[in-house]
Amino acid sequence: MTSVIFLGVLSVLVLVHELGHYLVARILGIRVEEFAFGLPFTRAVFTIKWGGTDYSVYPLLFGGFVRLYGEEGPASAKATARRRDFWSRGRKQRMLVIAAGVVMNVVLAVGGFVALYSALGVPVGQENQVTVLKIEAESPADKAGLKAEDRILKVEARKIKDGEEFGRLMRSWAGLEVNLTVRRGKGTQLLEGITQDSYTDLAVRVVPRENPPEGQGPVGVGIADYPYLLMQKCSTLSPQCAGSAVVGGVRATGEWTSRVVEGLRGIGKSLVAGKTPEGVTGPVGIYQLTDVVSRGGAWPLVELVAVLSVNLAVFNVLPIPALDGGRMFFIWLEWARRKRLPAKMEQRVNAWGMAVLLSLLALITLQDVIRVGGIDKLLKLVRLK
Repeated sequence: MTSVIFLGVLSVLVLVHELGHYLVARILGIRVEEFAFGLPFTRAVFTIKWGGTDYSVYPLLFGGFVRLYGEEGPASAKATARRRDFWSRGRKQRMLVIAAGVVMNVVLAVGGFVALYSALGVPVGQENQVTVLKIEAESPADKAGLKAEDRILKVEARKIKDGEEFGRLMRSWAGLEVNLTVRRGKGTQLLEGITQDSYTDLAVRVVPRENPPEGQGPVGVGIADYPYLLMQKCSTLSPQCAGSAVVGGVRATGEWTSRVVEGLRGIGKSLVAGKTPEGVTGPVGIYQLTDVVSRGGAWPLVELVAVLSVNLAVFNVLPIPALDGGRMFFIWLEWARRKRLPAKMEQRVNAWGMAVLLSLLALITLQDVIRVGGIDKLLKLVRLK
C-alpha cells in the first residue's frame, strides 16, 4: 500500500509541475509534442496521442518533462511551422513557459496548506506537552488509570513545562498522593506537531513509589516532550474563516521556503568545507517518510505533498543546468549579452547538468539504502542462496 501512496505523491508533484509548462505553452500557441511522466532513458511503456501531443509514461518515474516543438533550436523546427516553435519566441514568453512549473508547485503548496487548515484549523501557536509513551504493568500509573498518549498538563494545579520537571516532582513527592491534570483525546500527527482535535481533561490521583524497580521511575511511565499545535478552528464557512486559512497557507509556504533555502545553505557550506552534507535524502528517504506519514491518515499526506512541493519549487529554481533555474539563467544571460548563446552550447551544458544531477541522485539513493541497512539485507539474502 505504501508503494501505491508513494507513487501517488510523486505523480501529483511531477504532473502539477509539468502541467504548468504545458498550459502556458498552449496558451502562448507553442506546440507541445510530448507530455510525459518519467524520464526518457528507455522507450515509453504507455503513449496516447491526442490533439497533436503524445501523452507518455516512462519506467523511470522520478521526474517528468514537456517536450516543446523547436525547443532544441531553430534546426529542430520546420520553416513552415516556425510560428508555433519555442526557440523563436521572445525572452518574456520563454521565461513564462519555463517559470510556470515552479509557479504551479508554489500554487500546489499553498492549496495544500489551505485545504489542511480549512479542515483542521489554522495553527496559532505550539507548546510542548509531557506525553505518556509507555506504562509499566502494576505501576502507580497503571493503577491510577493512565493510558498511552495521555498528556500530563499539571501537577497539583501547577503547569509543568517538560518531562524533566515532572520526574523531579514525582521523586520529591514519593509516597504521597499527587493530583494530576491529564488530557486525553485524539489528534492528527503533522510534521509541525500534533493537533488536538477532540479531548477531555481528567483529574487523576497517583502515589509515586519511594523505591521503584530499576529503570521504571516513581510512577512507572515512559514519557517524552511532544509538540502540540494550538489550532484556531472555523465553525462556519465564512469569508473570514476562508481568509484566515488562505493567509495561513501562504504563511506556511513562506516559512517552509525559508527552511528549504536555509537547508541548501547548510549543504553548500558542508560541501565547501569538504564534509558530507547531513539531512539530504532521496527517493528511498521520501518513501520512508511517506510510509510513516500515511499511517496518520489523509491530512498528514496533504501536508507532506505541500512541503515536498515547496522543496521541488526551490530546487528547480536553482541556476543549475538541466533545471528550470538553469534555463532561466540562460535567458538572463541572453538579456545581459544582448545576444543568444548557440543552441548546441545550451544543449551540451544541459546534458552535462543532467548527468551530474542523475549521478547525485544515484549517490544519495545509495546513501539512503546504506542508512536503512539495505546493503546488509541484500548480502544476507545472497549468503542464504
